[in-house]
Amino acid sequence: MKTQRRRVFLRVLDLVLLLLLLTATIAGVSWFLRLRQHLRSAQASLEAIETAFVGSPQALLPLLQDPGGMAALEESLANLEADLDALERLLGPVLPLSEHLGWFPGIGGDLAAATHLLDMAQETTGAARTLVGALGPLPERLHQADTGLGNLGPELVTGLEQAQPQIESARAALARAAQARTLVDATQNSARIADMIGRFDRYLPLIENGVQALAVLPGLLGADSPRTYLLLAQNNHELRPTGGFISGVGRIGLDRGEITGVHFQDSYTVDDLSQPHPPPPAPLRRHMGAGMLVLRDANWWPDFPTSAQVIADLYNQDQGQAVDGVIAVDLTTLTLLLRALGPIEVPGYDQPVNSGNLQSMLMSYWQAPETTAPGKEDAQWWLHRKDFTADLVSALLSHLAENATAENLTALVQATGQALRERHALIYVKSPDDSVVLSETGWDGALRPFAGDYLMVVDSNVGFNKANPNVEQTLDYRVSLDGAGRATAHLTLTYRHRIQRPSPACIHESHYGDSYADMLERCYWDYLRVYVPAGSEVLQVLGADEPAEVYEENGRTIIATSFLVETGQARRIEIHYQPNLPPAENHYALLIQKQPGTGALPLRVGVTLPSGTQPASLSPPAAAWLDGRAVWQGVLSQDLEIELSWK
Repeated sequence: MKTQRRRVFLRVLDLVLLLLLLTATIAGVSWFLRLRQHLRSAQASLEAIETAFVGSPQALLPLLQDPGGMAALEESLANLEADLDALERLLGPVLPLSEHLGWFPGIGGDLAAATHLLDMAQETTGAARTLVGALGPLPERLHQADTGLGNLGPELVTGLEQAQPQIESARAALARAAQARTLVDATQNSARIADMIGRFDRYLPLIENGVQALAVLPGLLGADSPRTYLLLAQNNHELRPTGGFISGVGRIGLDRGEITGVHFQDSYTVDDLSQPHPPPPAPLRRHMGAGMLVLRDANWWPDFPTSAQVIADLYNQDQGQAVDGVIAVDLTTLTLLLRALGPIEVPGYDQPVNSGNLQSMLMSYWQAPETTAPGKEDAQWWLHRKDFTADLVSALLSHLAENATAENLTALVQATGQALRERHALIYVKSPDDSVVLSETGWDGALRPFAGDYLMVVDSNVGFNKANPNVEQTLDYRVSLDGAGRATAHLTLTYRHRIQRPSPACIHESHYGDSYADMLERCYWDYLRVYVPAGSEVLQVLGADEPAEVYEENGRTIIATSFLVETGQARRIEIHYQPNLPPAENHYALLIQKQPGTGALPLRVGVTLPSGTQPASLSPPAAAWLDGRAVWQGVLSQDLEIELSWK
């Protein structure tokens, strides 16, 4: 009897266990199906958002002229946010355990990082949704305004002022996302998750920069008080440290986004030589015979805030006008703006200026008139030979003030963003709050602080000519690391003068000639400075025309020398040194800063690991491992950071 009751009990227990197992299985399947549904929905929303970006947050700018597009983006963000919240609820019971599952085959790294990955996704999505919601009313405001910055500018300033609380909230959320990212080791993740983290790493700095720009833009446009800026027209055909020879100088007034005044003049007419001027830097005295420092030569320091402060002080002394900041643009910036805005009518010139004819018109109006003997006409040409650039910039500003629309304002912002990223435009402001944001975005043209290896090649044309467009330049940087944290570097710079026709002997003098083409085709005299980590030891400099000077400046070691490249010839400069690197176990980071005003220079970087080690991680994605070396090859169109580790 007892045995029979036991059998019945066991059968009931089996049935209960079976029911419990079946219930758990159904619940587990349901849980899994809901989890998969939300994952797929989140992925679809993410793809829609990424399509809106088209590879860059700057592609979101056209949404400012499309309220419908802004609404669709906000809907995608809301759906993504809802799916992420649902995933958090579903995973809530197991998330505390996930960090202990790193041992799980295949996806252990993903499970261990699940909490931080979810935080990254939620904070970034929340920031984006907050930002889009804050900017949502802006397209309608801009479309209702009349054309011209006199109307669009104030509307833009007012809209951004009203959005500042949300912009600050978005900045805080992005900072939390960045903090969560530091807790994830992408080398331990599956290929799919590692790819998503790589995209996060590419997008986050761009989004952060955009949000920072939105925070500082109202102040820069004179929201709190009128602003006066000095605008430098730099000719990068004659390369100088911050982008090019300063050929024109303008003073621009802004009040709540409206241009209130524009005054342009030739850089030679700025100087009041009755005022005491500081002595020139020694290289300018030695190579160009300068007797004093005047404004047109005052961009001698590649750290733009340093040069800009000197320029602002000289302008105030010689013109009696203090300014709130200094903006520098080169010919590439003008080309980008003309491409965005279309042909511009410039008063006094016989045809509209566009991105295609800019250089030919610059050369044409610089060129001396065909006269048989010097006379009044020649004197007038000499006084006004550089007026074209200043007149064009004035016409561009007038066009914006009178004819800007929401559509070409978007194109203008995109062109300006490219110019700032590629260092064809630089902005310095005296306001400490604004300068911090400009420094964080890299738009101030400063020598960036960096905890690792550092390289910046700075060329200065000291030949009284415009030869830089005809000089091809390449950079090759090789670093060998050892197990003790030391490094040996080999930098090779190649300069090739593309003009092959026979030319007169190279004469180093201030002689302008009658045509701009002649200035382009002359021999190239270069004063070279290479900025490397402070405390680096220079071993050898080969190929230059004078012994190298080594000194410290702006927290860097500078290796300086000079050389001549004759037409049709090439010059190869080799610099061997030991960079002074901070202690970093199994890790190496390199920042290469692009000199303002230069084009996309061919660059190759190779990093040899310590012997007996194996590669671990490498960024950016364009870098690759080749026979145990980290290699990056491409063009230096903007600042480049390379980071790698080994084991």
